[in-house]
This record gives sequence, C-alpha cells and structure tokens, in this order.
Amino acid sequence: MPKIGYGSNRKTRHMMPSGHKAFLVNNTRDLDLLLMHNRTYAAEIAHAVSARKRVEIVARAKQLGVKVTNSKAKIATES
Repeated sequence: MPKIGYGSNRKTRHMMPSGHKAFLVNNTRDLDLLLMHNRTYAAEIAHAVSARKRVEIVARAKQLGVKVTNSKAKIATES
C-alpha cells in the first residue's frame, strides 16, 4: 500500500520554480488559450517546432504578455 507523505502538495504540484505551470505550445494559435491564464501558466514550445515558427511564437507571446520558458532554444541570433 502507498504511504501518505510521499507526494507533493496539491497546490504546488506540477509547478515550476517561477510559480507557473507548463503549457505545451505548437503554434501561435495555442498562445491565445493562455491569454486569460498568463499568471497561472507559462508557454513551453514543443521540441519539434522549427526555428522560424519559434520566432513567431516568441514575438506573439511578447505581445500577449505570456511567459515562454524555452524561448531561446533553436534560435540562432547574429550579433
């Protein structure tokens, strides 16, 4: 039988250190779902999304005020 005490608190379960819960995003339309929940959930871009789409997703998230956890992944910037 499982024993009480080996689980995490229900209020903080699946929560990142920033205080947000992760929401997997594949395109810019998925960001519109987070518009009303931007204080609770943070967008996490899926690993199969191309670099071109990632730039669009990050730009749209900035307009909406949604936090993106892996916004710098696969994006090569020239200085």
